[in-house]
Amino acid sequence: MRSASRWWSYENAVLAILSAGWGFLFLERMDINYLMPFMVKDLHLSNAEVGFVAAGFSLTWSLSGYFGGYFGDILGKRKLLLIISILAFSLCSFITGLATGFLLLVVFRMVMGMLEGPFFPVGTSILLAESTYSRRGFNLGFLQNFSSNILGGMIGPVVIVALATAVGWRYTFFFTIIPGIVVALLMWRFIREPKPTREDAAEMVTHGGKRQGEKIRPWTVFKYRNMILCMIISVCLIPWYTLLFTYAPLYLTQTRGMSPHIMSYVMSIVGVSAAVWGFVVPMLSDRLGRKSMMILFCLISIVGPVSVLYLHAALWFFMVVIFIGCAGTGGMALYMSVIPSETVPRKIAGAAIGLAMASGEFVGGVGIVSAGGVLANHYGLVAPLLMSAAFALVAAFVAIFLTETAPIKVKARLVSTTDAQVNLDV
Repeated sequence: MRSASRWWSYENAVLAILSAGWGFLFLERMDINYLMPFMVKDLHLSNAEVGFVAAGFSLTWSLSGYFGGYFGDILGKRKLLLIISILAFSLCSFITGLATGFLLLVVFRMVMGMLEGPFFPVGTSILLAESTYSRRGFNLGFLQNFSSNILGGMIGPVVIVALATAVGWRYTFFFTIIPGIVVALLMWRFIREPKPTREDAAEMVTHGGKRQGEKIRPWTVFKYRNMILCMIISVCLIPWYTLLFTYAPLYLTQTRGMSPHIMSYVMSIVGVSAAVWGFVVPMLSDRLGRKSMMILFCLISIVGPVSVLYLHAALWFFMVVIFIGCAGTGGMALYMSVIPSETVPRKIAGAAIGLAMASGEFVGGVGIVSAGGVLANHYGLVAPLLMSAAFALVAAFVAIFLTETAPIKVKARLVSTTDAQVNLDV
């Protein structure tokens, strides 16, 4: 592991560049939600079709996320995969502005999901190799949540809606290709392919009794209980997040009568919440444990969709509650990257992270989000938001059964066990 004793260390450079890439990727994923009030009118989309667009993206994202992470592990060409991914999904975001109806929109977004999927598991595996143990949770949480929610959640709604109001939603999509090119150049110039370390070799011995150099198959991840639980939590929290971000803008404008301008500021607070809690929660988990933080912030997640539905108060108070109620995004880094990477051997960390992401996107993002769209057609926009709250509650229950993986907690448990054994021997 490389030391991070200075702000300008290579570890921090990798964190900054990957965070910028993930942030712009997330902006390009979320911009369609902020533009949907404009697109629904022009493309004549129903509530169900809005859900199918989000589900189609999640379908291809889930498949390419797992296989991208796996092939990144076995080919050892993570840097090249990252550069290709960010250039390709930026191009697809550009062509989304050319959609003339529901069918083309679904096709464009599905292709975009296929090209975006590998970025997170591959990028996370690079960052994991460069992270010191004492700040592993912070690094992975910062990567997953800070820039993505600053760009995609806080700045995104305001800038995207302002651009759409000024030049139209189609031209707004056309601008999105520029940041991707810039980040791809930074990756090409400054990021290097991580090399195996002695710690990796030692880790191969401690996970599942494998000897150094023995090939580990991708399905090895299913041997670990934490991985199964993280997949179930992912199936719950991806719909919590996707349903909230997909239908909250429509509910606020169509049912509560907010203007698109005010709605953009409310949704930007969701982004601020996710950005702040997104690295605070993993940082707290470095000290207090992954399991306890996972349970707590899954429960807090319930407040977000419930407040959108039922809290009628002064705008400033409403936004404060939204800030608190969407803090559950911090837990997403734990089940999607931190806990899987601490559970499986480093050699298959990319595949494990991709699988945790893919399971949630495939079952939750495709099946459950599609069901939310159908229910919205029959029962109104309240249905998918109630589903969002319910799945957060289920995730909290499943998190109770996780095995703690935080290094500080694991070390304390080992010391306690050793002391107890010594006392018995005495």
